[in-house]
Amino acid sequence: MSGSHPQYQRGAIGLLGILTLLLAVLFAALVIDTGRLMLEQRRLQMVADMAVLDASSGAGHCGDGSLQSAQLLAQQSAANHHHMTQPSDTLDVRLGTLSTGAGGLRQFVDSNASMASAVRVTAGRSVPASFFAGGLLGNDVTLSATAVAERRAIAGFSAGSMLLGLSDSDAALLNLLLTGILGSPVNLSLLSYQGIASTQISLADLVSASATAGSVEQLLNTNMNVAELLHLYADAVGQGAADVAVIAAMQSLAAASVDTLNLTIGDLLDVTTDSPEQAAEADINLLDLLTTTALVANGGQALLLPLDLTLPGIASISSQLTVTEPPQIAIGPPLRDSNGEWRTRVQTAQIEMQTLIQGDINLNVAGLIGARATVDLALQLAVAQGSAWLQQIQCSSLQTNHAVVTIGTQPGIADLRMTRASDSGATMGRIDVSAQVLLLGQIPVARVDVGLGLPLHHSGGVALVYGVDLRDADALPMVQTASTDVGASLENLSGSLTTDVTLLGVLPVPLLDQLIVDALLSQLLAPILVALAQTTVDPLLSVLGIDGGAISVQLFSVEMDRPDLMM
Repeated sequence: MSGSHPQYQRGAIGLLGILTLLLAVLFAALVIDTGRLMLEQRRLQMVADMAVLDASSGAGHCGDGSLQSAQLLAQQSAANHHHMTQPSDTLDVRLGTLSTGAGGLRQFVDSNASMASAVRVTAGRSVPASFFAGGLLGNDVTLSATAVAERRAIAGFSAGSMLLGLSDSDAALLNLLLTGILGSPVNLSLLSYQGIASTQISLADLVSASATAGSVEQLLNTNMNVAELLHLYADAVGQGAADVAVIAAMQSLAAASVDTLNLTIGDLLDVTTDSPEQAAEADINLLDLLTTTALVANGGQALLLPLDLTLPGIASISSQLTVTEPPQIAIGPPLRDSNGEWRTRVQTAQIEMQTLIQGDINLNVAGLIGARATVDLALQLAVAQGSAWLQQIQCSSLQTNHAVVTIGTQPGIADLRMTRASDSGATMGRIDVSAQVLLLGQIPVARVDVGLGLPLHHSGGVALVYGVDLRDADALPMVQTASTDVGASLENLSGSLTTDVTLLGVLPVPLLDQLIVDALLSQLLAPILVALAQTTVDPLLSVLGIDGGAISVQLFSVEMDRPDLMM
């Protein structure tokens, strides 16, 4: 009873008030500490986000692919946001790739810098655990924030290009090639080919023109024959503002095709992006697409090329071309794959060409009356594939819209040989020289064996660097070449020819062997080599995008996204 008497309750409210005030102070301190730590965490997250976005502008698909460059960019960004100002501040930068794990969640996986496409930045700082109970809860707590970003960049390029200039002879050879490949006569004018060469179409244009493909991925995997492909190109061109002559030329080519071979655009165009839709807006040169389509559709069949060479006395000059491996066009990102191979690469065509030269020609040899040479020669040209790969893209920044694309190249190897047309196993060609002697007719004078073995190759790979102003709509396509013309070399091969003269006649003319060789070089071999170089070899290889011992690379598209936070 005494305990419940009001007089014994005096001061209880005061104690309760003190306890309540203490609790309020503790909760206020907790709120303040928690809020302070949350604000510090948010600040660290902002530092990590900005640093990883800046680092991704010069790493992964962009930049030189080195960890040092990414670290420098991240550190500069962090310093701009007042990080790295205290001894406890940390900034960890990693390069890697993104993969999709269980439940569809993205995961960052560390990788070698040469294969990395993404950047991860972790910003850390040690701060007091509590302003009010530091000694009780611990002096410091380490906070950290992580961000992952990726900037996608792709480029499209091909090996070889007619953009360097088309001539009447190029147009004639293109007609010849397309006639043999498509199966019916093609006779387009130089103006038509020039219009095709100046026309660009994108994969998005082809998807829009297609009646069956609703996406780039479907388009790349849709089977079509050559005529259907050419009709698709013509429809895609017709949807835009292309020249009417170009549309008519493409429709004419489509009508000329009688080839039933099925192929896909994926056989012509190697899209190496993680998502093919990323390549939708890449503009592709129509002539490159056309010639690649024709060569792939040819399937390695030999093409006979009738040559229009006017060499008096030579009864037969003909060439046969075989494309043993077709060329490629590629669109994709730089960097290497998990096997250490370049992800985006192209190759030139691998070809074999043989020109047969047979017949009789009159010679002017001092000391011989009515000298005549019977020619049995074959000029054999083999060109192995060259390759090019997308090595690096230095992406544009907010301050400039200038990108730098580096494409590594390895030119193919060309091999020239002179053999006998009538004997495929011979190592040297043969020219028989005879002289007209009164009453006796043609008397054999000499047999001249002519040989040529000349490999033409580049000493090593060459990196081609393209500076692209992305603000200039006409900046692309761009072509660069490490050039050594096979034909140009043909014109100067007289000194590389080997001759073996066997005298068979009865006329005792001093130094007859040297006179015969000089006459053959000046009146027969040199004119033939020059004519082949000017009318066939150089133009034909140019049409096919091939240089012996060299490679021409056309950069036709550069696409890049803004840096994106992925995690």
